[in-house]
This record gives sequence, structure tokens and C-alpha cells, in this order.
Amino acid sequence: MMQVRSENLMLVLRQIPLLSDLADSILLEIAHGAQVLSLSKGKSIYAAGDHPRGLYHVMSGHLKVSVSSQEGGEKVLEILSPGDMFGFAELFGDSPCVSSVDSVTPVVLLSLTRESMLGALEHDLCLTRRLLSAMARRQSAIERDIAAECFQSGTCKLVDYLLRLAGPEFDTHGMTLELAIPKHVLAARLGFTPETLSRIFRELSDEGHLEVHGKHVTLTPVFFQTFSVRVSSRRGSQLPARCSSAQAPAAASRFDRSSVVAGGHPAYA
Repeated sequence: MMQVRSENLMLVLRQIPLLSDLADSILLEIAHGAQVLSLSKGKSIYAAGDHPRGLYHVMSGHLKVSVSSQEGGEKVLEILSPGDMFGFAELFGDSPCVSSVDSVTPVVLLSLTRESMLGALEHDLCLTRRLLSAMARRQSAIERDIAAECFQSGTCKLVDYLLRLAGPEFDTHGMTLELAIPKHVLAARLGFTPETLSRIFRELSDEGHLEVHGKHVTLTPVFFQTFSVRVSSRRGSQLPARCSSAQAPAAASRFDRSSVVAGGHPAYA
């Protein structure tokens, strides 16, 4: 745990959209119970079966939210990135946590106590509304993920992930992205094995859509041309998108077989 002065914590809390408009008195109460946690890769924040402790804000690094089977299988539900918050459901319920959260890189987190957050909600109706809005966005993202899991091909899932990583202002003439999380974690998040992820990357590379150099992935103009409908969807209304097989026979037909839903969410969103 890192020792941080209350006035410095106030500045950090003011930068969190959910809390930015709170009165100083309320923010000070939250700051009194807040802690800054610096954790190395592979550390558990909480595990399935633990009881709720509070709300967390990711200041730096990445984490995975996952569930596991008794046989040892793991399903990664979400990748958390800087600016994300987690622990919303646990904030209001007394039931044990269903999922686990673990760091996949070194992380710095801001931990907010359950008591201080519930107290703030009692005194600020706008905070209650913003929290409900955040939970609604999360629910929508979960539903899109379930639909994607049911209907999208592996290529479709990876293309959507890369477009989310590129952000809304991507350059269709080509751009290079950095994969901030290990590829085996990305594969688990997308719902297939590391071998399948490597195969899809290789196929897209062979077709000229992208180039892979370690953690760096370069999206070529061919990528944006082939998946132009999906690109437009990302920049527009987020409606379901299909790729025309006339655009690129190999990749587009593979992509189109099950691209019923333009899914996924930003890394949280």
C-alpha cells in the first residue's frame, strides 16, 4: 500500500468522471478511507467466494476478471485498463463475489471503501444516477459479449478487439497498436486457445491485413478496406455490421459467416 496525503487523493478523485462533481466535503470523506495499492503482475485483488470490500479505480496497468470451473478451466470475462472501475455489483450486495480479479501486468489501483461510497450515495442524487448509468453500460456490454460469443467467428472477435484498441480516431491509412496484455490472456478473453489466436493472426498477416512484431500489431490500409463496414460501424451507430465478401474473398467470407453482432465493449467502458 502506498501512503498518499488526503489532499493528493482529492486531486486523484476529482479526475474520476464518476466522482468529479461531488462536493468537497463528500469527496474528503471518500478520500479518508481511500488507499493507493501498487501490485506486481499475477496478484489477486479478490477471488470468487470473497466478500465485497469496496470499489476500485485502475490508475495504471491491466487486470483480468475471470471465473473458473472446478476442473481448472478459466473464462476471462473482461480486461480492465487505466480509467476503468470495478466492484460495482459487489458494492451493493452482501453475497460472495462470483468472479476473480487478478493483475496481468504491474498495476496501481485506488481502493474506495464500501462505507464511504454508500455514504456518498446517500448525500448526492447525481452520483446515484451516474453510478446507475455506469452499471447499465456494463450490463449492455455483457449482453453484447454474450451475443458475440454465440454468433461471431474468431476472426470477427479479433478484428473488433483491434478496432476497439485503435480507438475512435484511428488512421485508415495504417497504424501500429501495442498489445498491453499477454497474448494468452487476450486469447482467453476472446474465448479461444492461444494456438487459435496465433493462427488467426497468421492468416490475417498472410492476407496483408496486418503485421505482427512481438507486442506490436500494424493494421494496414488493406485491413481497413476489407473491414470497411465494421470500421464505419465503430465510427457511427454501433449497429450490427457485416463484411461484404466482394471486398476480400478469403477474410471477409470467413468473417461474415457469423458476424451477426458488432460486439464487445471498450476495456471498460
